Amino acid sequence: MERRADVDDGSDRALGQGFETEQRAATSASTDAVDEALKTRAMDEAPVGITIADARSPDMPLVYANAAFERITGYSPEYAVGRNCRFLQGEETSEEPVAKMRAAIEAGRATTVEIRNYRRDGELFWNEVTIAPLRDDDGEVAYYVGFQQDVTRRKRAERAADRRAGRIERERTAQNRLLERLDGVVTDISEAVTRADSRSELERAVAGTIDETYAGAWIGTYDPSDESIRVRNALGSTGGVDSDSRIPLEGSPAESGGSLSDSPVVSAATADAVSGAVADQYVHIEPIDGSGADAVSAVAAVSLHYGDATYGAIGVYAREDPFHSYERAVLTALGRTVAIGINALESQRTLQNESVIEVRLSIGEHPLVSFASALCCRLSYAGSVGDRARSSMLFEVAATEDDLDTEAVQDAASAVGPIQVHSVLAESADHPVIELSLTGSRFNGLLGEYGAELRELTVGSGEAKLTAEVGRESLAQSLADAATHRFTDAELTGYRRHQQRNETSREFVADLKAELTGRQQAALTRAYTAGYFEWPHEATGEEIAESMNIGRSTFHQHLRAAQRKLAGAIIDRETFRPQGETDR
Repeated sequence: MERRADVDDGSDRALGQGFETEQRAATSASTDAVDEALKTRAMDEAPVGITIADARSPDMPLVYANAAFERITGYSPEYAVGRNCRFLQGEETSEEPVAKMRAAIEAGRATTVEIRNYRRDGELFWNEVTIAPLRDDDGEVAYYVGFQQDVTRRKRAERAADRRAGRIERERTAQNRLLERLDGVVTDISEAVTRADSRSELERAVAGTIDETYAGAWIGTYDPSDESIRVRNALGSTGGVDSDSRIPLEGSPAESGGSLSDSPVVSAATADAVSGAVADQYVHIEPIDGSGADAVSAVAAVSLHYGDATYGAIGVYAREDPFHSYERAVLTALGRTVAIGINALESQRTLQNESVIEVRLSIGEHPLVSFASALCCRLSYAGSVGDRARSSMLFEVAATEDDLDTEAVQDAASAVGPIQVHSVLAESADHPVIELSLTGSRFNGLLGEYGAELRELTVGSGEAKLTAEVGRESLAQSLADAATHRFTDAELTGYRRHQQRNETSREFVADLKAELTGRQQAALTRAYTAGYFEWPHEATGEEIAESMNIGRSTFHQHLRAAQRKLAGAIIDRETFRPQGETDR
């Protein structure tokens, strides 16, 4: 059994060795059988370009190119064979991949490069080329086989990804630069808003803080009367704008004669910043002409707008890149913060009766204009009384050729329409007084709507000129806008912010008026306006009493009561004033 096993074992080994021999023979035979047919067909129909270059011939001409090479390059095998493959190269071909292939060929090794080649029609494409040496029986390089693949789409995607990555990196760098640039600005300005006791103090702090961060800055107030910005504080490099500059906005009446009319960049930027009611309106313009250390590359105008009021603008100048979108957002927020601070300060001063805005208007299409024209006179507002069903106004009459005739006054009022004449006082005096009410006029109630107090009103020469005082910026601007919309020929001729110089006196007058009854105040106002206190009387007590539809004794009773309260208020005020107190 053991012997048989040995025999069997040997037989099995013999069979195995024979099988392996047959297999090797079969494999070798199969390879030989497909060399010329299958391999050639595989190369011809391969989806990648295949070329073979003769390494033994000078200039290494191609001896083979497949169909895919023609599809990729546009060059037929007939054209390519016999030429060096450098015919695919051109002006946009980089030297680096060419040098890499040359070095690989000289070293007899394989390499892969990505190179910009040209198709036969001149179109550029990215070609991924792999070259590998083919050696003869002696180990010498006889041929170089090359594989070409169009990778243009992949390269475009890679480049797009690189651009996105570069953009992200630039944005990150810009954000870091923004943080460095604005470090502390928000905090400093916010603190200035909370600590400032006046608008001028706040404006100085804001301009100083921005100037420390940028190349320069100015802050100015908006003047709607001539559509300009009046600069109050200017620091650093501001392209010629100083603290006394007036910047006429683009397209404004003042532009042609403005001190900065030759600076359209600044005026256009500022106009965009203050022209609308959008709080975050912002614009940046570049570049700014100039050279040297003071040259700046961009200017931004930041709106100071809150609610319905435009307070002005801040000019920000930079020497570096234009303002980034993130930076614009920060500057816009700072503009709102400053505007809120100004509004709070203005509101505080209004409540304390410390400041007002004076609005001056010129109106041509007004019933009083027609009324004065019919009488050939000039009217000057002298006060108002409220003891009638409708509030009435007193006007002194001047520039009449003859004595004022009550009947002529009534006729003129009837011809105009919305004017009701109540009385004519002191007809024969140098300055007669007409008491009238406006009925149904567009002007009626305009001042009351915006909390304005009429200070002056003169009518004549084809226009009515009025001056009113308003306590808040937003109401003053709204009043000016409403007047110019209600009257087609109305014009804002003046707009001025100023401190009230006689606040205590105003309070005194207000307190006194509160003490007087309507009849007492009406009697006192009519008597003073009509010259009753002059000697001889320009108007008699009977005339004034008749204008009030009361008896003479009743008029004198109201007048004496008003005089007594007036005298008492003056004496008490002087007697009980604390030592050292003075009218401001």
